[in-house]
Amino acid sequence: MTPVSEIEIIDALKQKTSTNHYKKIIQGIGDDGAVTCIDSNYHLVTTTDAIAEGIHYPKGIEAQAIGHRCLAINLSDMAAMGAKPLWASLVFSRPSINQLWLDQFITGFSQLANEYNVSLIGGDTISGPELFSVTLQGSVPKNKFIQRSTAKIGDLVYVTGFLGNASQGLKNIQQGNKNSSSIQLIQDFLYPNPRLEESKVISRFASSMIDISDGFYSDLQKIIKASNVGAEIKVSNLPIAELLSNNIEREEAINAALLGGDDYELCFTIPRELKKDFHKEYESTNKVFVTCVGEIKEKNLKLLDDNGTDFKLSGGAFEHF
Repeated sequence: MTPVSEIEIIDALKQKTSTNHYKKIIQGIGDDGAVTCIDSNYHLVTTTDAIAEGIHYPKGIEAQAIGHRCLAINLSDMAAMGAKPLWASLVFSRPSINQLWLDQFITGFSQLANEYNVSLIGGDTISGPELFSVTLQGSVPKNKFIQRSTAKIGDLVYVTGFLGNASQGLKNIQQGNKNSSSIQLIQDFLYPNPRLEESKVISRFASSMIDISDGFYSDLQKIIKASNVGAEIKVSNLPIAELLSNNIEREEAINAALLGGDDYELCFTIPRELKKDFHKEYESTNKVFVTCVGEIKEKNLKLLDDNGTDFKLSGGAFEHF
């Protein structure tokens, strides 16, 4: 039988399950988080993400990094929704656990939780193949959450930080490359930084937003599909770190920026008329830079080279199935 993609799975679930049982469900399946009404002033945002050994990270990586990652990827979803994280539940499965592993895992999880004032309120543990799942809830002022489905033609496409570092870091781990130029790329993969502080300003200006988990090209497609628009991206504008371009060939670095996952940066759109005000406020309060990489168009997703001609992409976007 033909395998189905993650998008097809989500679409099938949306068609067969209902969000109409409760009027307080504002946004259901299909975004970085679900939105429900908790009182007259705030909405509750809920997100769940899971990571599994051998799929999302290689066997043998340090327990502290696993603890950090399983919370960080959920915090990144909160950032994409423009929400403030509040509390989380944690479920994990592992064949066996010793005290050293547990201490390191808790250190990675708790340090990040304490940084963003997230309380752990429950969960479960199971003996089985290694897998970690976090459900995180946060709040956002009523109707101020940011969706994927609200980009408009003419909006400018932005990203935070650098693209491609994490995917190359994963390759370095898999290939056993641990020279001085590879260590930071490996750290970028092991310890992603959710852009919650940056989101506080971005969410006041953005027309749409998503976090970059599956790769910039793939996640931008989710915005344009949900918003029923297209986009043109200038490949030369992609923010590629000197560290990455010095580590691999230029074409490989571009492919990493476009297709590499695990960056956990934010991809968002800003109305053109708000560009000046956005930059003024953002740059006065945040250290992580943002880059305008393109524009929302009527249809299709086009990648353009320096001459304005179509850029040929090598390889395909990440698929979960």
